Amino acid sequence: MASKATLQAFVFGLLAAFFWGTHSVIVRYLTGDLHGITIAVLRLYIAAFALYVIMRAYKHPVSIDFSNKLFLVTTFGSVTNYVFFHIGLEHTGASNAMMLENTAPFFVLIFLFLILRERIRKIEVVATFIAILGVFFTVRHDIDIGGEALEGDILEIFAGVTWAIFVMGSSIALSATVSTIERISFLFNVFICSAVVLTPVAFFFPIDATMGDVGLLVLLGIFPTAVAYYLWYEAAARVSTISASLLFTLSIIFTFVNAHVFLGEDLTPDMVVGAILIVLGVILSKTGSREA
Repeated sequence: MASKATLQAFVFGLLAAFFWGTHSVIVRYLTGDLHGITIAVLRLYIAAFALYVIMRAYKHPVSIDFSNKLFLVTTFGSVTNYVFFHIGLEHTGASNAMMLENTAPFFVLIFLFLILRERIRKIEVVATFIAILGVFFTVRHDIDIGGEALEGDILEIFAGVTWAIFVMGSSIALSATVSTIERISFLFNVFICSAVVLTPVAFFFPIDATMGDVGLLVLLGIFPTAVAYYLWYEAAARVSTISASLLFTLSIIFTFVNAHVFLGEDLTPDMVVGAILIVLGVILSKTGSREA
């Protein structure tokens, strides 16, 4: 029987995936007027401000420990992921981007085994490949790897690698936290430092945003960024690193569910098969507790 922590993690992961399921579409739309780096910086500042308001409400102090190696690793993963993901979306389609970034669980396995020398259970390997196969089935109707989009595809593969780094840094760091406000504080620090690091680069690109763009940026910064990452942090604090990375793949399902509900796009049999495989992969990983 699933433990309370397992069920909580699954619920938090589902909610995070729901909000993450909107970000590729929003970013792809915004790249028509704004450069990818500009979008990344603005959404990070908006998300950081939202988390700062919560911290002030809790009267939690703002402090950054730059000697914390896990914080530095997580921030590095965040900065590089935002660069690769947003610039990559300028050169490839949203389906390609989702597929390639969601190879992150594979890289998590590699890093855990080769760098951290952790013991990987066979079931976790199987679960990871089933989930990635599910991602492929979900987007294969619209995927077009290579050709003119090759540059963007390569960048999105790096987005998967750097997301894996972010997942590992976050997951290990969160294992030492005991309260929600601690996790919010850690996430705020990652967001604000990432935004500051990327700001000088953003100055090289013009800002030509419409009022519609501003509204979408606010939505992007609050829901698929601040809210989604916070919910995923709550999930990651309760499960293993591999399970935490697999929860992210659930966002693929919600991307197409949202497109069906709000845009009237068709749900194909491939999407249904892919969704089943993704959920099966998450379940097989047992969304296991850290103790397990």
